[in-house]
Amino acid sequence: MHRTPSRTKNNTSQTENVLEFQKLGNIEGVNSVDQINLILRQKKKNCDYALLLLLLSNLLLWEKASSIPACMAEKSGCWNPRMETFDSAIRKAETLRTVSKQFYVELYHNQFSSGKFATLTSKLVRRDEIVFRAASHCHSTLTNPPNKGIQYITIEIPEYLKTLINYVGAWISPLFHLVIELSAMKDVPETILSKAKEIEENNRQILRDLRWIITEVYPTSKKKEIFPSWELLSFLKSSSRNSKFLAMFNLSHCLEYDTQFFLFHLRILKCRITGKDC
Repeated sequence: MHRTPSRTKNNTSQTENVLEFQKLGNIEGVNSVDQINLILRQKKKNCDYALLLLLLSNLLLWEKASSIPACMAEKSGCWNPRMETFDSAIRKAETLRTVSKQFYVELYHNQFSSGKFATLTSKLVRRDEIVFRAASHCHSTLTNPPNKGIQYITIEIPEYLKTLINYVGAWISPLFHLVIELSAMKDVPETILSKAKEIEENNRQILRDLRWIITEVYPTSKKKEIFPSWELLSFLKSSSRNSKFLAMFNLSHCLEYDTQFFLFHLRILKCRITGKDC
């Protein structure tokens, strides 16, 4: 008694499905339960396949999004650490350039050193070999920075960064010892000592910024640092004041020259790496 109504109900439902498919015009000629079941199974497979494609598509989009740098909307005020580091290094290089020139002038005019520097200048005019070399030879040039022609344009960026790191790094030891030796001298004016400390601090921070930049831009690049030794370090550490001032004579001349190129190369590298401020 109960089975007949069930079959009738099922047959009625299946017949309605057939009529519905025919009415929609999707599958003309379908008129059996087996055909209905076959189509339903096929539609389920198509649905599962479409769902799989959707999931894969979303996964690929997520992976692509995760590979994009955290900041892509600079114009809307998003913080860009790469740009910020370049700007920071350039600001420090500008300060380094200014203070180095002041340090150079101070050594020539301050009573602490003006007499010694006047004597050294007189010897330079007479082409004294030692003094001439101290005024004209800078140990940092051994790093071979691209200062001729268009080398700074043609040199590969990773090599350019490494060269500049060595160029700036060449001053780490001389400036460190300069501050130590000046601090140990009883009659050194605060104006000279404070400038030496500021120069040393800014140079060290520029080197730190450059190290961060090369790691950020070229994380797989081999970072071999070769800082040339300063041949007048022993003069600076000597107990002879004449030797100390000869070393300072060399250091002040070379710093006055090199710091302008620190700034120049940082601006060129910022342009080549970020495409900004070219």
